Amino acid sequence: MTENKTEETAVQQYDNYPDPDAIVHFDDASEELVKLIAETLETSEFLSTSRDDLPETTLLVEEVENE
Repeated sequence: MTENKTEETAVQQYDNYPDPDAIVHFDDASEELVKLIAETLETSEFLSTSRDDLPETTLLVEEVENE
């Protein structure tokens, strides 16, 4: 059985970051679209996004507790 190399590479790439609930890759989307989606997700009381100086159009999404 062979492992999915793309998945393995993604896991290794994000080993140094906090454990997000989701990692969203936008591939060739514009930076403006990524910012718009990040801002939209941030309007939720239950989600937080971060970019953590990632070199590509990627968002890390975490669930937060509503206090």
